[in-house]
Amino acid sequence: AESVLILHILDIIGEPVSDRVLTEVLMAPGLVNYFSAHVCLTGLTAGGYVARKLDSIGTVMYDITGSGRDTLDSLKHMLSGGLGAAYGSYIRSHREDLQQSLRVDGVCSEDRRGNLLVHCFVRDGLQCYFDLTIPVADRDSAEKVIGNWRSDSARVYMEILKLLTKDGETDCERKN
Repeated sequence: AESVLILHILDIIGEPVSDRVLTEVLMAPGLVNYFSAHVCLTGLTAGGYVARKLDSIGTVMYDITGSGRDTLDSLKHMLSGGLGAAYGSYIRSHREDLQQSLRVDGVCSEDRRGNLLVHCFVRDGLQCYFDLTIPVADRDSAEKVIGNWRSDSARVYMEILKLLTKDGETDCERKN
């Protein structure tokens, strides 16, 4: 049933979904096991029911395929008993937040040396239009950067753009 549920979720969302967002949706109602759900996702991907694609900055995105949609249509009855309805209700009530996080988000990761990096981006489908990766000192700083980016990305972007395009003396002019 978890494989059918994953297909159902991807079908309802209707656009490529990052692993983070898919996991968030799967875990939010608390009705499935994280590990078994990801084993199912791996099997669905291997079987061609779910496409695993990289967006333009290398983030893994998942989307239902035609074969997956056909399989879902023939197995929807397995979601009876409220499982499909619970997830459908969750997605409908959180649609705006989910779509926002698919388009504007920030994530924290570590490089090979253990340095913390915050990655802020604006994406439409698989195309990334803005991508900024910055090192941070600690997890608290990472959470602040991500929180500010998620809550006010338009203002942050405009400030960055203003700083990058301001008139003034350049390094080349100072050296001469």
